[in-house]
Amino acid sequence: MKEVDNFAVEDTAGEQGMGEFTGRRISPTHDEIAQLAFCLYESRGREDGRHTEDWLRAEAELWRHLE
Repeated sequence: MKEVDNFAVEDTAGEQGMGEFTGRRISPTHDEIAQLAFCLYESRGREDGRHTEDWLRAEAELWRHLE
């Protein structure tokens, strides 16, 4: 699952290894979070009812890549 997560984060942000290439942004964009949350939803087989969990996980993953 970790490989899928890393790919989704990199693909969603549009950058490979985006840590040092973030354009000095201090936070992930709403669209980046939404796209990654949707990828997480799809990777779970589109299981409904966990949208908040997907959103928070996506946000945390993107924050990690911005640091």
